[in-house]
Amino acid sequence: MIRTRVGAPDFDKITAGLESEVAGFFTSAMRDTTDEVKEAFRNQVRAAGLGERLPNSIRGITYPKTGNALEPAGWVYATPSKDGRGAAAIVESYATGAMITPRAGKRWLAVPTDDCPRKRQGDAMTPEEVEKKFGRRLVFISPNDRGFTTPSQRKGGVAYLVIKQLVIRKATGRWRNATQREQEGRTRNPRPVQNVIMFTLVPQVKKPKSIDLTVPQEIAAQRFPANLDARWR
Repeated sequence: MIRTRVGAPDFDKITAGLESEVAGFFTSAMRDTTDEVKEAFRNQVRAAGLGERLPNSIRGITYPKTGNALEPAGWVYATPSKDGRGAAAIVESYATGAMITPRAGKRWLAVPTDDCPRKRQGDAMTPEEVEKKFGRRLVFISPNDRGFTTPSQRKGGVAYLVIKQLVIRKATGRWRNATQREQEGRTRNPRPVQNVIMFTLVPQVKKPKSIDLTVPQEIAAQRFPANLDARWR
C-alpha cells in the first residue's frame, strides 16, 4: 500500500507575500502621486509670477521613507523657517490674500518699482541693497514735488525713494551712475541724466490671492487611483 502525504499550503507565507506585493503597489503609487502634486504646486507658484526661487522651495516626501506600507502617506510642503518668514509663510500669504503692514518701528512699506535693480535669482533689491549698489543714499520725494521729473512710472503712494543722476547702459538697458562728464553734458553723445524711482512708499499692501491650495489636494485625489491602477497593471 502506498501512502501519500500532501502538505497543506502555508497560507501565512502566501498571505504575507501578497500583502508585501500590494504594499509595494500602494507605496509606489503614492510616491508617483507625491511627485506629481509637488510639480503641479511648483508650476502654480511660477504661474503666479513669484520667481524661480520660491517654487524650488516646494518639497515632497512619502512615508515610509524606505520600504513599503499598505497605508502610505504623501506630504507636499513649502519649507518653513524659525522666524516665520520662510517659503511657507510667503505661500500662505499669497493663498489667503494677506494684508502686509510695516514692521515695528517703520512707517511705510517700500514697494520696488520696475526700475529697481534685480538680484541674480530675480528678486528685487531691498532699499539697503540699492544704496550699496549705487554708493549713495536714496532720496525721499513727495508726490506733491512739482519740480521732480522722472522716466519712472508713478503709482499711488505716500512718497517715493529715488536715486538721482543715473543713465541707462546701452548694452544691458540697466541704470548706472552718471559720470561727472555726463552730469555736465560734456560727452560726445550725451544721454539723458535721470532721477529714477526705485521704491514707492505705501502704508500697507494687500497681496492678491494668486495661489489656490485646493488645487494640489484635487490633483492628489485624482492621480492616486490612476497611479495605483498603472502600478497594478
